[in-house]
Amino acid sequence: MKKTYILILLALFFLPGKYAFSQVKSDNALSKPEISGFIDTLRSTLKRHYIFPEQAARMDSYLKTKLLKGGYYKITDPGKLAYQLEADIKAIHYDPHMHIVYEPGMRPPTALNPDELSEAQKEQLAVEKDNNFDLQRVEVLPGNIGYFLFNGFTPNVEEVKATMSGALTFLSNTKALIIDLRSNKGGSTANQFSSYFFKEKTHLFDQINTFSKDTISLYTDPMATNQLTLLMPIYILTSKNTASAAEAFTASMQALKRATVIGDTTLGASHATGFFPMSKGFIANIPFARPISTSSFKDWEGIGVIPNLPVPASQALQRAQEGIYTDLQSKATSDREKRFFQWAINALKANEGIPGPNVEVLSRYSGTYAGGIRFYVEKGNLLCKNPERGGNDTFTLKAVSENTFLLDENAQVEFVKDQTGNYSGINLLWKDGNISQKSKETK
Repeated sequence: MKKTYILILLALFFLPGKYAFSQVKSDNALSKPEISGFIDTLRSTLKRHYIFPEQAARMDSYLKTKLLKGGYYKITDPGKLAYQLEADIKAIHYDPHMHIVYEPGMRPPTALNPDELSEAQKEQLAVEKDNNFDLQRVEVLPGNIGYFLFNGFTPNVEEVKATMSGALTFLSNTKALIIDLRSNKGGSTANQFSSYFFKEKTHLFDQINTFSKDTISLYTDPMATNQLTLLMPIYILTSKNTASAAEAFTASMQALKRATVIGDTTLGASHATGFFPMSKGFIANIPFARPISTSSFKDWEGIGVIPNLPVPASQALQRAQEGIYTDLQSKATSDREKRFFQWAINALKANEGIPGPNVEVLSRYSGTYAGGIRFYVEKGNLLCKNPERGGNDTFTLKAVSENTFLLDENAQVEFVKDQTGNYSGINLLWKDGNISQKSKETK
């Protein structure tokens, strides 16, 4: 069987669910000395490296007392012992990043020779490439709004740079950018990604850790983006699953007023975590670093990043678009530009599936208009045959309001009354903000 390596070094974040362990069942019962030795090592590691010393002291005291009373000696199965220890530690102080696992097939980086380490790193990079570094979707939404969905931050920052830059270059001419982190469980540090959204070197936040007496300050780096900077308004979508490095990015962008956050409050997992090999195949996943609260930036551990606009995550994209279009329309300087954003607002309403007028009202729109565009009612829906599109395709109209409908991906139609109260014409509202008029043909 191929060996499994621990590829993520202590400097990287661990994310619940992203690099999940499976507890291994073992037929090898642990002896009392083995149990005692493992727990002593765990206690010592917690005291040296857990980010909250006072909580580590409480954990240590509890584990020591229970061990002296023989509370762990009856749990001779390694997987069950790891499960119980994690449960006991979290009962003292709950930390979603804290994990105790039994994985005898894993080896720490320090146990690998240079060739093994290089091979393991290549394997990890290959897996990331096969998943396109978790970059899932890049799109330009109606109204020239950028949309970027990605589900993780990779430690392979140099390898992902070309792909990331390509995605952001594609979106660089949009009027606003929506970054969807609703399924992003984090990964490595996010400061390089943040660098794309600041023209100058900018202080994101500070971090303390148990390996150094010095405070680590994280900054954006304009030199890391190949002079690509996106300065349009940024909107970040979040959910209860948004975690760790994704939260760090969200919190810092929000604190610096560089982004508006929309969605659910995030998971609340702010601590950087490292793998600590124990004895007999046990591994402790222990938070060793945390962000420092400042006047504008708060540690979100156990709390989560609170959105500027709290809405259910399922509604976040819709609400973000509505806000963007309304804001941009209010700033428009020409009638065509105002119609451009109204078209986008109308499209959102239509795709919500709002109820349309009844059949009696729809029938008033029936008829053929200049150019041969024919509207008719069938099974309670308003349909259209448009020879200007070529062929004999039939389009089912979606209601925006009582007399305005989404016709297709490029046009909306507004039915217009004449002085007698009859619908005798239409305005074709085009996606680019232009408008054209057509009269109803008379028999």
